[in-house]
Amino acid sequence: MQLLSRKNDNGQCSAPLAVILAAGNGYRIQNGSNTIPKPLINVRGLSLAERSVAQLQSVGIDRFVVVLGANAATVRAHFECIAKRRRCAIDFIVAKDWMRGNGCSAAAAMSLVGDEPFLLTMVDHLLSRELIQKLISEPPSPEGIALAVDYDKSSMFDEADLTKVRINNGHITAIGKNLERWDAGDTGLFYCTSELFRGLSRARLRGGFSLTDGVLECLAGGVRAIDITGNAWIDVDTPEAVHEAVGRIDASLTKGREDGFVSQYLNRPISRTVSKVLSRTSVSPNQISVVCFLLGLLGAGALAVTNAWAWVVGGLLIQLSSILDGCDGEIARIKHLHSSRGAWLDTMLDRYADLAVGIAVTFTASRQYSAPWIWPAGLLAIMSFLLASYMTKEYELRFGNPYPNNHLNRLKRRDLRVLVIAVGALLGQPFPALITIGALTHLVVFWIMFDAWRRAGQPVIPKPLDTSSMTGKVNVRLEEPELVGTAPRSFE
Repeated sequence: MQLLSRKNDNGQCSAPLAVILAAGNGYRIQNGSNTIPKPLINVRGLSLAERSVAQLQSVGIDRFVVVLGANAATVRAHFECIAKRRRCAIDFIVAKDWMRGNGCSAAAAMSLVGDEPFLLTMVDHLLSRELIQKLISEPPSPEGIALAVDYDKSSMFDEADLTKVRINNGHITAIGKNLERWDAGDTGLFYCTSELFRGLSRARLRGGFSLTDGVLECLAGGVRAIDITGNAWIDVDTPEAVHEAVGRIDASLTKGREDGFVSQYLNRPISRTVSKVLSRTSVSPNQISVVCFLLGLLGAGALAVTNAWAWVVGGLLIQLSSILDGCDGEIARIKHLHSSRGAWLDTMLDRYADLAVGIAVTFTASRQYSAPWIWPAGLLAIMSFLLASYMTKEYELRFGNPYPNNHLNRLKRRDLRVLVIAVGALLGQPFPALITIGALTHLVVFWIMFDAWRRAGQPVIPKPLDTSSMTGKVNVRLEEPELVGTAPRSFE
């Protein structure tokens, strides 16, 4: 059965389908044993198979052809579970001669792909979202192939096993593992037309059964090299590569300057450790958001009691909630589960928790002191928390550009507010702490308002118009800012 292409309103394909080669036996990655099928090997909470699907889904792809070989029934059952969990369409084909080489596995997909352009990758290649986006944005000619290549030789992992390419004027002139002179590394992600199948057929007649043999046959017709240098990728085919991949995934858990000061130096180191443990479970980011909200409500309840020990418990609970609040985003990045709905849920629950804590502290103070200014002062402090969240989002909505994430902006973040109130509660002074952080937040908000007014009066370069719905190109929406990788590069 040939897959039907999903069309947009203009009758064009909304996203290419993707072919995933999952036929290998995985002897290298398991040091010569074959106890677990390679696609089922776990890398920080997800199997290689699920990571392969999820990373392609992150750019809008939801149609897949999976080529099976070794342990075909087990691997297929695993992918079928992934399809249900990830809500995507997966068709399967068994490559009967998969043991001869991965070119035979790729050729087996022809009956399902037909003449439609498609992405081709191996199940053990971890690829960043930006890398896949870059290749999709530069499709091959109707009779060509495009290959994502990395020019940064210093970043290559296991260079001895790397497939290398020689490039001239943007086109690949030679490819192989044993090239003495080479310009870039083959990332293992191709954007192909049916020309690849013709190349594989010609290679087979010459006794070549690898994907590289097929690509060599296509060089005369033109194989474009798409530069993805600076974007993360790794071929996970040895135990050492698994360890490296886990390290890169863990490195993606920090938001860097997107975090507030308290999150960066206190909360995040703890939440990362917790998230690594949670990644081995089925706990979802939304479940973590709800748990953090409930912890915040419990903390607010303790702060509503006029008892010093209850305040200690309340302070500890709200700080614990703040620390664990980072885990939902971290699990989302680890397991490719980020969504607009999840981000929205987390934001709304945080606001409700903030209100509960502020009202609880003010209520307790009103029972301790008879001064008429207690409630107005408390409500004014609570108002600053809402304005802090509203201010910069409204700026981006109105002026089309995000407010710079400078030190001033980081001073108004929730992590600092919660810590100040928690410390105040531990010291038996929750209300003074609330008033203090509320006053500081108001000052920061007013300064940002002044600075935003000044910035808004300056010329602004508008964002490019998104015409993807008119051209049929993939419309990719990034849920969170991406990090600029250093060495080693990290995945998000």
